[in-house]
Amino acid sequence: MAESLTIGLAFELELTTDPLGATLSVRVTDAPSSESRRQFLDGAYDALVGARGNLVFQAIDQAHGALESYGTEQDYRVESVIDSFDGVEADRTEREITATWSWSHTAAEFYEFGTSDHTVDGDPLLVFEFNAQEYPYLDEMFPEGTAFLPSVDVSGLPEGRWVRDSLNWLRREVGQ
Repeated sequence: MAESLTIGLAFELELTTDPLGATLSVRVTDAPSSESRRQFLDGAYDALVGARGNLVFQAIDQAHGALESYGTEQDYRVESVIDSFDGVEADRTEREITATWSWSHTAAEFYEFGTSDHTVDGDPLLVFEFNAQEYPYLDEMFPEGTAFLPSVDVSGLPEGRWVRDSLNWLRREVGQ
């Protein structure tokens, strides 16, 4: 009959979120040996950031998928926001793993949290450029092929929750 051995190891897991990203930390606070601590951190590193299809990658992939769906529903181009993903920075020490990631595009926050109806003022404000052959009615109003206005009233954006929902998913997965 095979015997089993239980080894106790204490660790702290912390997921800190900011509006457009997160920092995930795993710290071993007590281990029976440096070897058991190293083995635990090896496994945690692989599961969180090291192995193909890791949990952080899955959370980021979910965020991008949700943002793409949001863009389709709202008829917005979101590729530049996805391209603003700053990557995952993972650091490992003898006792801790830390992974940080975020998005830096200015519009990312608006897509995440939404906006109320508002007015954008300019001096003047470039609203759009257009092809006069495609939009002859606009050419009558803006003969230069560019629409400059003093201000534009903008309908608010609904919140997309693409970052927060992906982090909530990750929190549930890591908590299991």
